[in-house]
Amino acid sequence: MFIAVVTVTVVHIWGGGSGCTVSAPVPSLNAQLRALGGFDQAYDSNDTQVLETVAQQAAETTVPSLIGAAAADPVRVASSTPSRPDALVIPLRAPAGAGTPRVAGLVAFLLDCSGRAYYSSVALSTAPADGFPAVGETAAAQRLSVADPDLIYTTNPFHPSWRNPSNGATISAE
Repeated sequence: MFIAVVTVTVVHIWGGGSGCTVSAPVPSLNAQLRALGGFDQAYDSNDTQVLETVAQQAAETTVPSLIGAAAADPVRVASSTPSRPDALVIPLRAPAGAGTPRVAGLVAFLLDCSGRAYYSSVALSTAPADGFPAVGETAAAQRLSVADPDLIYTTNPFHPSWRNPSNGATISAE
């Protein structure tokens, strides 16, 4: 009995009880980000202000056209497969003249099993929209006939889909 209790305790402490099998993501940094420093560490995924600041720094350093872009709230995008980490995507808004600021870029942070965020990448928005994702949750819920659709990605968190969790049906969120 004692051995069983110790085994269960050790497995639970080391994360085996959570079912999470994703290891901490290792950032692949370019020379500019490596020179600035700080992009290879874990961030508190609940500290929105720090994540937005890091996102802006990464974007301005790697994509000059994003200089001055303002970070919006992070959007959680779940992985569609257990072997890939979930992500936080931070949309970057650039002023679009007199109109509504459009999403000009995106910054991804990948999450480990404990929810720590690791910088991953920056991308220009391929189809600028008013928000990220371009198809909002309400519209996705109506199209998928479900109250709470899941926002997921298969290979790239910048290109998510909405999924009906009860039947697996998906639509593009772009």
